Amino acid sequence: MVSWQSLMFVVIIFTALGTIVSKKALFREHAMEFSATLSLVIAVFSLALLPLVDFNIPKNYWAILYLVSLFATIGFLLVAKATRHLEISSSSPLFAFSPVITALLAFFFLKEHLTVMHFGGLALVFVGSYFLEMKPGESILKKIYTPVKAMIKSKYINFMFIALFLYSVGDIIERFMLNTSNPNHITTVTFFFIIHMFMAINFIILLTIYHDGFAGIKHGLKSAGYLIFLMAVIAFIGRFLTMYAVSIPVAQIALVSALKRGSIVLSTFFGGEIFKDKHLKQRTLAACVMVIGAIFVAI
Repeated sequence: MVSWQSLMFVVIIFTALGTIVSKKALFREHAMEFSATLSLVIAVFSLALLPLVDFNIPKNYWAILYLVSLFATIGFLLVAKATRHLEISSSSPLFAFSPVITALLAFFFLKEHLTVMHFGGLALVFVGSYFLEMKPGESILKKIYTPVKAMIKSKYINFMFIALFLYSVGDIIERFMLNTSNPNHITTVTFFFIIHMFMAINFIILLTIYHDGFAGIKHGLKSAGYLIFLMAVIAFIGRFLTMYAVSIPVAQIALVSALKRGSIVLSTFFGGEIFKDKHLKQRTLAACVMVIGAIFVAI
């Protein structure tokens, strides 16, 4: 049996690639049309899993699954908007806050304890995020509030934090439903299939209400079709492997999330190089600090 740590190594590569491809596609396409088209393509790919899907699940799970899909839909749309408008070396490292939010939610709602190492990890993530927005050469003492103000004022950074909160809530629910030690767990294939079918429906509804419906999907395929298909393949594999890792009882959800964020360093550096981002060395270093902090939070 493949270890969940080995799976996460592959997930890191695919997540970094997905972030870079998404950024490139969003140069050509609006966030809503991109998200809806991508979601529909992944749903079509998911039809190949239909013979393996077990629909005989507890009735109350359907409402929970739709709720998770709604969180994922809103979260993905907000991340797409942020990715489109922010430099990739600025938006990507913010994903390090995901395990931090998960740990805090577990502390308040699951009564899990936070150790000295956890608090140290939290501090590293916040310090890293601070230097992410600090301009090179600025005096820390004189400009101590500048990065904080920049993050608060940016609606796209706020979009990222809202999305990460929704993702974290979804991760906790996902862990419960997929954990094979749970007598009423559902299979990874079943969870994956239902969630992505619901997400496709959600995006079609949103696209119909706020944009031009299927005409938007047609436009998305026309303007960035090959990038969307490439992103769909990357997302399909990456998401499925992540869900499978989460289903393994010995895998800790917070650590899975933290290790997945190892992709931040790759996407920040290589994505920043590709898109000619500013202050790349500083942001890559900040991303490394944030990832280390995220891992400390999850241990």
